[in-house]
Amino acid sequence: MERTKLLTIALVGLLVLNLVTIGFLIRQSGPPPSPGAPGEGPARLIIDRLRLDTGQQQQYRRLIDSHRRQTRVLADESAQLYRRYYGLLATDQPDTSQASSLSRQIAENQRAVAQLNYAHFRDIKALCRPDQRADFAQLVDELGQLFARPQRPGPGGPPRQ
Repeated sequence: MERTKLLTIALVGLLVLNLVTIGFLIRQSGPPPSPGAPGEGPARLIIDRLRLDTGQQQQYRRLIDSHRRQTRVLADESAQLYRRYYGLLATDQPDTSQASSLSRQIAENQRAVAQLNYAHFRDIKALCRPDQRADFAQLVDELGQLFARPQRPGPGGPPRQ
């Protein structure tokens, strides 16, 4: 009888532990990712935060398409520059003047990306009605956090350390 009682207590204890673990996992996990095209998350976030109406959403989608095309060009250029830059290391005596030139070009490319993003959000601001400007100001406060996250380089981008 003593052994059966011990096994019952152990079984109940394990069951409670499992339930607590499942409850903890459910509370800690966020909502599942929403289906949609890549990049839809930020677009949906902006549409929701700014409460864009249907006409504004159409204009915003056009801005997104243009921004993505321009971003893709800069990303491709960046990948090519990084390949050339790190490719210099394959030689016995890397050309320091070429490395310096490529480094400046990489910096210029990054500056162009920052300016493109700034112009994109300036265009979004222009879409806003006066009653949406406060929401836009709050969104701007969060932009620093969005862009401060480490970005994963695309194919051919800088290698990870």
